[in-house]
Amino acid sequence: MRDFQCACGQTLYFENSVCTACQRRLGYEPWRAQMLTLEPAHVGFGEEQWWRDTRSGDLFRRCFNDTEYQVCNWLASNPEHSFCLACGLNDTIPEVNSGYLALQRRKWWGRMEQAKRRLIYTLLFLGLPVAGKADHHAGLAFSFLEDQRSNPLVDEEHVLTGHLDGLITVNLAEADVVSREQTRQNLGEPYRTLLGHFRHESGHYYFNQLIQSEQDLMAFRALFGDEREDYQAAVERYYANPAGVPQGDRISAYAALHPFEDWAECWAHYLHMMDCLETAAQVGLLSAPVVTQEVPPDIEACLAAWMRVSVALNALNRSMGLRDAYPFVLSAATLNKLRFVHQRIYPNWMPMQTGASV
Repeated sequence: MRDFQCACGQTLYFENSVCTACQRRLGYEPWRAQMLTLEPAHVGFGEEQWWRDTRSGDLFRRCFNDTEYQVCNWLASNPEHSFCLACGLNDTIPEVNSGYLALQRRKWWGRMEQAKRRLIYTLLFLGLPVAGKADHHAGLAFSFLEDQRSNPLVDEEHVLTGHLDGLITVNLAEADVVSREQTRQNLGEPYRTLLGHFRHESGHYYFNQLIQSEQDLMAFRALFGDEREDYQAAVERYYANPAGVPQGDRISAYAALHPFEDWAECWAHYLHMMDCLETAAQVGLLSAPVVTQEVPPDIEACLAAWMRVSVALNALNRSMGLRDAYPFVLSAATLNKLRFVHQRIYPNWMPMQTGASV
């Protein structure tokens, strides 16, 4: 993730909606990957408020979830839509206007949207297709559902976070920091975050988009195992005794559940790596960027840089008395799986003769 700059010169961050220096409204335009400084535009396009980019003069509408609920800072994807690209992918959101803990649920929902926007940013950065089901039959959608852990008034006793046919479901309880930490400890996980959930589940979606040929499947099975293994039986074995599942040389214990989960875990870690490497270059932890949108990144340079950056992240966290930011060991097998993910995203990638300076 990189920083941005207001028209007044103030440094801006991805979550900002108002400049802290000049107090002007901000809006992120995902297709340009730009944070725009906005001023009210007094134009006659109906009753809705339009906004003008102070640099280009282009007209925009703020996302409905920004103007109505203040949980978004992106701009509507086109003049005919009320929602931005990220919010337009929503299939189901929690009831946030009334009822049990409405204000608290709005806060949790806002955290969901924030994590989703970071996911979408990285997907677009990598050049991956991002389209809703209204635009494409194989499109992507999100449902944020509640169960009785976060809302005792709903019928569902337990909502599972997961993916099915392009629909990513995330339990709203994951946005409750206390509830999520309790789950993390109960399952013995070293890392559990909202962003991690979104990145992991997106891996299931992009498996179907990027691994389609028999050649790709054979290469996948050689690394991850046979995806035709009974998934439901594997889930039942894992949750019967999560601590007893041998991790082996996989990235996490959960990756040992099934080849699909091993892929999704490695996919999530690839996204972790690419986003952190962009950030590291932005803040000066790397002597030169290894991740750009202009050319496909060299995976060997990325892996070498990530080894150093992840160690630095952990050391900084320890200096603040916090858990490691990246509590994982990348085995040789996992490194090969990350290379496989990279090759699916950049199918024409060829190794560089020399790695980037890190």
